[in-house]
Amino acid sequence: MNISIKHFASKIAAALLASGMLINTAAMAEGTTPVYKLEVIVFESLATKGWTEEYWPEDIELPDIENSISVYNSKQGALWINPSQKSLAGKAVALNKKGYRVLFHEAWTQFGYPDRKVKRVLLESANPYGSSVLGTLRFYKTRFAHVEFDLQLEKAIPQRVKQSFIENQKISANNLPDQWRFNLQESRKIRPGELHYLDHPLFGVLVQISKIEKS
Repeated sequence: MNISIKHFASKIAAALLASGMLINTAAMAEGTTPVYKLEVIVFESLATKGWTEEYWPEDIELPDIENSISVYNSKQGALWINPSQKSLAGKAVALNKKGYRVLFHEAWTQFGYPDRKVKRVLLESANPYGSSVLGTLRFYKTRFAHVEFDLQLEKAIPQRVKQSFIENQKISANNLPDQWRFNLQESRKIRPGELHYLDHPLFGVLVQISKIEKS
């Protein structure tokens, strides 16, 4: 009797699974996973002193962008970009007026998965002035929310610092390229609502997260 009941139950389960009526456990997990809005501003410094403040190696570790999800392509993952969600527009305007130039400014939402192996978000942008930023942001939530940045800035060497830069880098003028690359790799614990600043002599990042309450 018990064997018949088990056999009947297994047939019912198989039929429900085939018809898509069984609840998807992944969907259940996403239903309980917190959602956050992330807003990121990447900006470059227009000051020239950063070029000669320290030695900048020519060969740097490039960002690993393989299998990352473009912030501009929501079809590749749980990312929803929405320009109307930007709350740091005033900060971006202030940066552009105070000796900096904003290279990237976007806001989007994504799940706060607990696994730090979650896919990285690809950040990329370029401008007509010879500067470009390329790299990734990884966001995950364990006890605290964490952000991990791995960014590269490629920037045209200003004419007025070329000689000083040549001397500081100890290279010949014949071997000097038109552009130089810099990287920024940093990990932070971050609380919702707090504005975090990641610093570098040539560029920087402002990042803020906000938890979104599900209806």
